[in-house]
Amino acid sequence: MVKGQIILLIHGAGSVGNEWKNFEEGFSSLGYKVVVPTLRLHKLGKTCDPGLGDTSLLDYAQDLQDLIKSFDQEPVIIGHSMGGLLALMLCSRGFGKLGVFITPAAPRGISAFSLSVLKLLFQNLFRWKFWNRPIPPNFSSAFYGVFHDLSPDYAREVFRKNHSFESGRAIFEICFPFLDKRGATEVNFKNIHCPTLVIGSGRDRITPVSISRKLAKKIGADFVEFPEFSHYIMEGKEFDETYSACVKWINKKLGQ
Repeated sequence: MVKGQIILLIHGAGSVGNEWKNFEEGFSSLGYKVVVPTLRLHKLGKTCDPGLGDTSLLDYAQDLQDLIKSFDQEPVIIGHSMGGLLALMLCSRGFGKLGVFITPAAPRGISAFSLSVLKLLFQNLFRWKFWNRPIPPNFSSAFYGVFHDLSPDYAREVFRKNHSFESGRAIFEICFPFLDKRGATEVNFKNIHCPTLVIGSGRDRITPVSISRKLAKKIGADFVEFPEFSHYIMEGKEFDETYSACVKWINKKLGQ
């Protein structure tokens, strides 16, 4: 452990920074300086700024890039789900001492489709002009895609504490990269020079483990797979083991 080393935690789609509470407390207890932003126009609750709908992944990445430039050191960048893709984008731009991508959304060129993903698409995206409208939080979709290993009551409680509207533009860019003229999810893998770790979950329905496997191979990253875990790795045994894997790897790479 390097006391005072900054760790930047980037949350996933339809969520807020609070999802990292256990990771934040864990890293802070070890002496790390933890920074947990909430992405542009995201907030907990049932209302949102209409401008969120047309906000791009490129906007999120620029905000995070500006935040990193305000630091006095290179951070360890850790992202989950869509946040994992944003962390990957930042590392490809030359930011980050280390990069950790936990159940990441797929960059352009890596197929993200499975039967479970297609089911979620039909549930959420086929609304008129969804690509420039805010996507409202949907518990049934979240339970199927993210919380399916939790009891319904516990899943509702977790959802209540973390849910946010999400950008239709950002989800369009992730799900339909071949239609995105701006190429928001296109990553130059050759520009990633910092050590990287990819963590995948075998029972993940929203970012299938095949994405993590392919990404790790593509960039030559270290890879950890938890075959029995689903997408939600923020609490319980899933948190304990994922957090431990992160700490072990980070300490090794920082020479501890």
